[in-house]
Amino acid sequence: MQEMTVLVVEDEASIRLSLVYDLEDAGFRVVGAKNADAAMSLLAGPAEIEAVVMDIGMPGSVDGIGLAQWMRDHVPHIPIIIATAFSGLADLDTVNPAIVGVVIKPYSTDAIIACLNLVHLDGKV
Repeated sequence: MQEMTVLVVEDEASIRLSLVYDLEDAGFRVVGAKNADAAMSLLAGPAEIEAVVMDIGMPGSVDGIGLAQWMRDHVPHIPIIIATAFSGLADLDTVNPAIVGVVIKPYSTDAIIACLNLVHLDGKV
């Protein structure tokens, strides 16, 4: 399988670093961001991000929902996988139709990898 560049947006450093390392071990190119502000800078730049794995609850000027809304307006083609502790999320497709999956924390890295592999194969989960 061809490498895919994934942006991991997670404010908890240990979770972010662990997921970055696990995804790299699985063959993905990975960029990490500690909050939505850093993610927006990366997504607006020259990096060719092909998928985003993000948390919902993050500090900064916007949270994960705000980032997904920003992405809808600026990079609507990039698929999003939500990794969150919130289990009652509804109507996410109204936030951004590119949200292709939600994985509830604590999650296995294999669940994230499975979502990314499906996105890579056909653009949806």
